Amino acid sequence: MVMNIKETALHLASHGLKVFQLSQNSKIPLKHSHGYKDATNSIDEIRNTFKPFNNLGVGLSINSLVLVDIDASNKNDLKNILSRLNQANYDLPETYTERTLSGGTHLIYKTDRPLQPTNKTLFNLGKHVGIEIRTDGVIIAPSHINNYVYRPTNKLTLMDATNAPEWIYNELTKKSDFNVTVGKRRAPTRKYYTGKKLDAIAQGAGQGNRNNWLTSVIGWLFGTGADPETVYRFASIINDAFVSPPLKNKELKGIYKSILERMIN
Repeated sequence: MVMNIKETALHLASHGLKVFQLSQNSKIPLKHSHGYKDATNSIDEIRNTFKPFNNLGVGLSINSLVLVDIDASNKNDLKNILSRLNQANYDLPETYTERTLSGGTHLIYKTDRPLQPTNKTLFNLGKHVGIEIRTDGVIIAPSHINNYVYRPTNKLTLMDATNAPEWIYNELTKKSDFNVTVGKRRAPTRKYYTGKKLDAIAQGAGQGNRNNWLTSVIGWLFGTGADPETVYRFASIINDAFVSPPLKNKELKGIYKSILERMIN
């Protein structure tokens, strides 16, 4: 039986999983919400506040779950990436899996130890192949964007998720390869504008300049031509990692929305 979004939310909550709403036809959290931080398994709350036309997300670390996000445009690419991972001792046993809007693959595993909400891109396979480990929150089936409907690629359910392989924990806790192998030395390539901009962002902003600083950063992100959902995701990461103290989600969304509306109009 195929369930709608609200029915799915109730079904997952009945198994103890905490879920949250996303805006209709997008991966952006609802206005005035805090995304995965608002995830709930309260049956009454879901019945009273969840809308069947909104998209659905599931909290990851809060549910003892972890996501491996593989950016592969087709089955052959995915097969090659999985083969490379296996050769490098990064095995990915079968688990609950979904295909994404962009053609990527989401593999969700159970965890047996507490993890902090984060995401980490793997660069240590010799070549960047678009692999992320995420423990924050993620859009799930049967959410839909435009004409694309998220759906599982196997017969497993989210409750059937396999235990995460040990290497995932190692990757989440170890320092990046840059810190281990390069330290403070300058990279052996010419630094272009984007590199300089990223270095500047990494310096962060303090309390007295947070709003103007984030406005500038978000404007620059939009200027790269990235999709609005991508801009919002990176803006959230930058706010959490490089702003002290981080702006509240309401303020961040206000800045994001004002810039987006300016670019549309």
